[in-house]
Amino acid sequence: MTLPRLNRRGAIVTMASLCVAPAIAQSTDPVKLKFTSFEPPMANITANVLTPLAKEASAASKGHLQIDMFAGGTLGRNPLQQLKLVTDGVADLGWVVLPYTPGRFDDTEIVGLPFVTSNATEASVALHRLYAEGALVGFEGLKMLAVGATPPVVIHANKPVRLPADLKGKRIRASGDHLTRVIESLGGAPVQVGGGQIAESLSRGVVDMTLNNWGFVGDFKVNEVSSQHLDLPLGAVAVGIVMRQDRFDALPPEARSALEGASGEALARKLGQAFDRQEKEVRARVSASGRNTVTTPSEAEVAEWRKVIDPVNESWRTAKPRNQRIHAAFAEHLKRIRAGA
Repeated sequence: MTLPRLNRRGAIVTMASLCVAPAIAQSTDPVKLKFTSFEPPMANITANVLTPLAKEASAASKGHLQIDMFAGGTLGRNPLQQLKLVTDGVADLGWVVLPYTPGRFDDTEIVGLPFVTSNATEASVALHRLYAEGALVGFEGLKMLAVGATPPVVIHANKPVRLPADLKGKRIRASGDHLTRVIESLGGAPVQVGGGQIAESLSRGVVDMTLNNWGFVGDFKVNEVSSQHLDLPLGAVAVGIVMRQDRFDALPPEARSALEGASGEALARKLGQAFDRQEKEVRARVSASGRNTVTTPSEAEVAEWRKVIDPVNESWRTAKPRNQRIHAAFAEHLKRIRAGA
């Protein structure tokens, strides 16, 4: 049976509409990305930087992107495996501690040199500028939304620590190759322990002391199992917010633009500032606790530490021409940042 001309045209239009509708619906569905953090949801960086980043980029994409946070290790609890979660595709974005992948991000050791940086903000901005310039090795195949650094780590123990001799023969938790060499030069025994196990390792005597920034101490309650703290800046720890480059490249243009707009040097600065705010708060709280003793070394005591540590820093700088270039470039960026540039 042949439809009347008008009805037939209407039927054709209706059928075409039905065919197109699913395609339109599919095109407006956001791309969903999983963002992994080994930290608890309310930990400083996860709560104040990572979760806002996910919300900001999702909103800026105008419906093309949905970033969901998976904090507290819900996609994988081991801090040492966070980068692997991203490269294996278990997660799309990750909060990673770069020294947890030994031998890959060697240039970022520059922030781990004791006495080089004084806070996380300057260290993060300087390190991200080196990354943005393409000066750092190890990032092939990765899209770093930000490269940054913690505040310098300090010493936490249950017996007083004032001078280098106090580390001799002690089992000391640290991360990163350079800090390991520093500990060895001081006569200590470096011990590798994951972040979530540090407090337990201290309480059980598996380690005698640990080197962490104050924010980490607050997040993982290290102050509850240690009583003696020496505020000696023994180098920062390089960190980053990472995607696989091919995963980023496959996103719709609106999603890529939203992520780009929320990342970069501004995000690195936010990381540093969040670290530094928490650093001051936790240090003040621990100092006022009544059960913890926080000591700032005198200039003479710092000089004693530097007698041992400066040669280790110099050995890193002169180990290869590349290190000398990174050292010089990082120092120049620090100079500009401290001058307000």
